[in-house]
Amino acid sequence: MDWFNLHGIDLNHPPSYDDFIEPDGTEAPVQGASVDGTGANSGFMSVDDTTDGAPTGQTLSSEESGSDGEVQSTPEGFAPRKPYLGMKFDTWEAAKVHYNRYAEHVGFSMKMSSSRNSVLDKQKDKYLFVCNKSGTNSEKEETEAVKLRNRAITIRTNCQAKMRVKRKGSIWEVTQFIEEHTHETIKKLDLKKYLRSHKKIPKEEKKFIDLLDSVNLSAGRIMDIMSELYGTGKAVPYDTKTISNYMASIDEKQNVKDIPELLSYFEELKKEDPNFFYKYKLDSEDRIENIFWVDGPTREVYKNYNDCISFDTTYMTNAYKMPCAPIIGINRYGQTIQLGCGFLRNERISNFVWLFEQFLDAMDGLHPLNIITDQDAAITTAIQEMFPNSCHRNCRWHIMQNAQGSPLGPFMAKHEELRREFNEIVDYSLTPVEFENRWGEMIERHGVSDNTDLASLYEIRAKFVPAYFMDRFFPFLQTTARSEGFNAVLKRYVDPNASLLRFFKQYMKLQERIDITEDSHEFMGEDKTLKTWCDFPMEEQVLSIYTLPIFRRFQLELKKFTSYNIQQINPSLFEVSPIRNAVFGYGARNYRITANLEQDEYSCECCKFTRDGLICCHIIKVMSAVGKVEVMPQRYILPRWSIPPPDIHIPQTEPQQMPAGKLSRKEMRLLRYGNLTKDFAKLAVNACASEKTDEVARKHMRAMEAEFSAMKKQAADALKRKKKQKETVPPCAEHAETTENPSSSTVGAEHNMHVNKKARDPPLTVTKGRPEEKRKKSGLHLKPAKPTKCTICGSSLHNPKDCPSKIAMKEKTPIIQLFQ
Repeated sequence: MDWFNLHGIDLNHPPSYDDFIEPDGTEAPVQGASVDGTGANSGFMSVDDTTDGAPTGQTLSSEESGSDGEVQSTPEGFAPRKPYLGMKFDTWEAAKVHYNRYAEHVGFSMKMSSSRNSVLDKQKDKYLFVCNKSGTNSEKEETEAVKLRNRAITIRTNCQAKMRVKRKGSIWEVTQFIEEHTHETIKKLDLKKYLRSHKKIPKEEKKFIDLLDSVNLSAGRIMDIMSELYGTGKAVPYDTKTISNYMASIDEKQNVKDIPELLSYFEELKKEDPNFFYKYKLDSEDRIENIFWVDGPTREVYKNYNDCISFDTTYMTNAYKMPCAPIIGINRYGQTIQLGCGFLRNERISNFVWLFEQFLDAMDGLHPLNIITDQDAAITTAIQEMFPNSCHRNCRWHIMQNAQGSPLGPFMAKHEELRREFNEIVDYSLTPVEFENRWGEMIERHGVSDNTDLASLYEIRAKFVPAYFMDRFFPFLQTTARSEGFNAVLKRYVDPNASLLRFFKQYMKLQERIDITEDSHEFMGEDKTLKTWCDFPMEEQVLSIYTLPIFRRFQLELKKFTSYNIQQINPSLFEVSPIRNAVFGYGARNYRITANLEQDEYSCECCKFTRDGLICCHIIKVMSAVGKVEVMPQRYILPRWSIPPPDIHIPQTEPQQMPAGKLSRKEMRLLRYGNLTKDFAKLAVNACASEKTDEVARKHMRAMEAEFSAMKKQAADALKRKKKQKETVPPCAEHAETTENPSSSTVGAEHNMHVNKKARDPPLTVTKGRPEEKRKKSGLHLKPAKPTKCTICGSSLHNPKDCPSKIAMKEKTPIIQLFQ
């Protein structure tokens, strides 16, 4: 088989898996191409052949067609034989493939026009293949009730080119062939791939595209990769739209039996991970209403990280538009981790209650200590019911965004001093009493007691203002930013129209990425270190105990202590004040620190240790002032941040369960195929330079083909010997191997398969709000809205569409003058 063509490599018929059989004979080649008396394939003739194409009476085989959907290309240097009356084929599919090859060579697209059943055996006995420009375009009256897609229409010219085949016994014979077309055919090689019947992707490349699609690469990016492999985009025998359509067909197939396949996949996972947990709920029509899952290692890890979780829902992750509800936690590296995920029919209280019930069931009833969510009434009610003893906090960002979108946003934009004071009070009030006092003073000073929007924010102050959560553990966050960030990453892994099965597989890939990142952090902690910033011995102590990402956060506090002056008010009370206007994260205010120097106990009113599990720069300032920098008191070293954590058990995978760091045979073939494709493309550039180089290339290709054929024959013979040896195995021995422990999991598997088949795909969920709207993220504070200005006159009172200058210009200025 010749692979070189004028553009580099002919990949319309790449090597299939059967073309790469290992010498051990594990797979046998499936060949069936008929040849004529001279040994040449009867379906092709050399471009230089002088034969007149007279009937030879030889039967054409399927010509390596494999299936109707596979791409069949003509080997370089050969043109498909022009059909003629009496031409014979093994099957009608072979006839179709041959006519399609002929159509590609000539430059037109073919299609199947009709078929007919025999009156004798009721089986197909006639097929008619025609040019896709056959017939004429119908002129429809414009009476559309709804707007339709503006599709491009093929221009039909009533072309009469066709080929008809009829079954005669066990073979198919050409009974009609018309060669002439009523239109110009495509002569340029680069354009033939756009003809509809030739827009096919080779089998091997489909598998490669499947691999790229599994990591959520777009059709455009996949086309870029294939162009690189082919050497140039023009040499790729299909276009981006073909790839896109193929990817859509994959998704469509996955959506046919989505839920049964997903639940079956869960059952397979349980065999590998017995602690894998999943539950689902069906409605009255046996459609999935809610579903939740969490893997075994996560269930173990949660016991150590239940001190703070983040919960938020997101849309646009699946074909059913079901709200996705991931539960997020924080590990010892300060890294976001997945603690389970679910899909809900809608965001009703009952569905959130169901989700939290399954979460508690999976986590052996261990409640989270602190929860941060967005401002959703249904979530709040469900948390109050399911986690009554947990501290629930609303996302400050969402509340501020809602305020920004209300009349309060424009009002604050007009009162800059009020806006700054508002943000200062919310950010840096240390106690509820201080916040309420400062708020009252602000309202009175600016005379805004009648502002209902400010009053509404004040009513929910205990749900989002940091002063009300100073003694609760919400490490390094005031918002659901971790959930928001996780959702953003998740949407890069999944398509908005993905099936739930595809979503889950991509979700597990994201889980693998998290695990790999954690492994990287663990290795860095064991193999690397960081430079200390100062000469305090306790910095080296903390470096040896904390994980590196947490140590970096501690080091930031260590650097900030130089931004403060300190004053001792009494033997147990100190006050620090910023040297300059403000310190990042702490503002411009002073802070007081209570100290018991004999017991090495410190308490700062900023409460950073209770909020984040790290001592603040203010305590470090006091320790430095009193000369207590040799050792960090043990009470200020939080075990959840340590490496290795003394009280944390990280589940270990048994060595025999670890996957081998080696690609499978299938993956290695894909890798070799891609590498060889690129290498052959480079060789083809030199091979086509002259007749001499072409002759050299063909000589070596023939030598390779001969060697490949010998290897295939050797592998086939080896496989036959293996099969023969297997047939000689005593029946009793074979039975003993296949029937060992026959009832180990039969009952459970049958039951699960019965339930899985019963469950049906969910209906399309009606989402809340305006799904087309893209949220604009602008930070935590109330910011003045940027006034929009007319791009014509610069006024902020109207938009360009209603600009008086534009209207006047239209009235007074002739169109011709606009271009002068």
